[in-house]
Amino acid sequence: MNEGVAHMKRISILAFLAVLALTVIGLAGGAHAPIVILGNSDFTVDNGVVGGTGTADDPYIITGWEINVPQNVKYGINIENTSAHFVLRGVIIRGAAAADGAAIQLGFVSNGRLEQCLISDSRNGIEISSSTGLTLTGNILSVQGTGLRITGESADEYNLAINQTNELNNHPIRYYYGKDGETVTGIKSNNLYFAACKNMTITDNKITNGDGIQLAFVEDSLVSGNEVYRTSPVPTEHGISLYRSDNNTVTNNILQNNRFAGMYVWLSSHNKITNNQFLANDSGLILAASDDNKVYNNMAFANPVGIEVRAGSTGNDIARNIITHANTKYGIVLDQSTENIVEANAITDAETGIRLAAQGDNNTIVSNTIVKAAYAISVTGSNNDIEKNLIAQNTRGILFPETYGKVIVRGNSIHDNVFSDNSNHIYLNNDSQSNRIYLNTFLGGGTSLVEDYGKNTWTVDGKGNYWGDYQGTDANGDGIGDDPVFIYPAAVADSAPIISLAQANNNLGILSTLSVDDLVITLADGSKITLPVLRADAANARFVGFRGFPAALLKGFPGILFSFSNEATRRFTMETVPFGLDIAFFNAKGAFVGSMAMKAQSKDLYTAKSAFQYALELQTGKVAKLGITDGAKLVNPVPAQNTSGGNN
Repeated sequence: MNEGVAHMKRISILAFLAVLALTVIGLAGGAHAPIVILGNSDFTVDNGVVGGTGTADDPYIITGWEINVPQNVKYGINIENTSAHFVLRGVIIRGAAAADGAAIQLGFVSNGRLEQCLISDSRNGIEISSSTGLTLTGNILSVQGTGLRITGESADEYNLAINQTNELNNHPIRYYYGKDGETVTGIKSNNLYFAACKNMTITDNKITNGDGIQLAFVEDSLVSGNEVYRTSPVPTEHGISLYRSDNNTVTNNILQNNRFAGMYVWLSSHNKITNNQFLANDSGLILAASDDNKVYNNMAFANPVGIEVRAGSTGNDIARNIITHANTKYGIVLDQSTENIVEANAITDAETGIRLAAQGDNNTIVSNTIVKAAYAISVTGSNNDIEKNLIAQNTRGILFPETYGKVIVRGNSIHDNVFSDNSNHIYLNNDSQSNRIYLNTFLGGGTSLVEDYGKNTWTVDGKGNYWGDYQGTDANGDGIGDDPVFIYPAAVADSAPIISLAQANNNLGILSTLSVDDLVITLADGSKITLPVLRADAANARFVGFRGFPAALLKGFPGILFSFSNEATRRFTMETVPFGLDIAFFNAKGAFVGSMAMKAQSKDLYTAKSAFQYALELQTGKVAKLGITDGAKLVNPVPAQNTSGGNN
């Protein structure tokens, strides 16, 4: 059906409903106050019943009323805890404006029918909770917020007969229940609902300004290539939501400008959430009371909160995501969640890079690169392992915020991290106890940039930390300084300060997860050179590059070869890179297509004059010195796999 025909059909339906409503209003009495029915005995004339006895053959009839909802009333019609058969037909409800209300609310109800009701000028449309045996046909919803909200504790409570004669803001309501193995694709609408389905393929749909894509009790399904977004500030909720839905793959979706979360995962486990773009939502992704999900290779851009794990979630793996640009609250937050792994994520421009909130305990924070935050890692939880992270150019590196005796922060291990160019590397509060800080590299001011107000340990198994300003000696050459370092104001000693920087190269966040390869380049004269390089062929590694890299560790460090999945024009930035670099570009066949020098901390964007698939970053002056010019060629270049998600 084309759009013109569909529009005419909607006008005809609305005209029919108006005539129907006027007819029945004339019979039933017209205007009516909001209706509240809290049990079978409330089906009375005073509550709008115009006929019927409540049986299957003779249901109670509530029809023809026009209800204008007062400002302080949540619902136009509220029916709860009933089993009698009833029909709402041709009722007009206007002005249900409460954010936590709806025009019609049905809770713990069975055996009801909603037919040809008209809802307009309202915040939310129809709310159904823990109800069975309901049928919705021909209802027209014109609302600003949520059109149809269904909640329940079992799949049976979603077994509702809702067909496409119902409309939400001029789009048919598409409600799929109990489907197996079907494909839903190419829909342009404001809603898609799936309940008790399995083996579904939900792909390439565009859902705007509405209820998004909702999954409840859905298993083993693919949700891919969809776009869910708002084009105006309507008070809708999430882009994609999963409720009690397990073993699904949600990948390559674009979720933008949604009022709450781009994706909300609630009581759902063993899902793969990969290669999605979360753009300018209130939160990018929320996992609530959800376990053992894999959250890989996503991009969160300009969300106040990038990824939030809360409400007892455990066993989730949050890895290789990019979280950047105006994350005004948190990049990643773990709140009342345990035994999660946060690994190899790139986080920049956040108020707080990673937050371990109260009862954010027994988590592992490993190999992340956190640059240019107010607080790189904030810790109120206990018994977490924080290791091998690059923490650079932040106002504070690791902060234990003051808890004023309400929470004792204890048992955290902070080890094998590199701290560089932070205004303050570590601040431990008065209520911190038995935290262990060892084998870290504190560059720059070192001892002057750490503060410990608690009762913590700075030497473990005879190993302390590297201090950039250490002036002591190592008389016996064992790599341990002879003089202790004191951390104030607690005056606790690092009794075994490390002399060598050797361990630091293994603790550089994402870069330390990359393999070192020998890159062979054939030069124009036919000779070959071999260079050690880190191969950055994943989106998180390509995004990070040398961002935040300590200048003190650059000497002798390998170059970085950026590998992409295809030839294209791309731009490189030097923001947060504290030294200059050379960059050389190569096409899909490995042929040299240009090079340039890039300035430290520059906001310029650097690219080649033609499309390229590989880019090689080396220390300043090396490209020319090695003879990498026209005629040079990479030997056996290996392209990156296409991970899509906008990050390749």
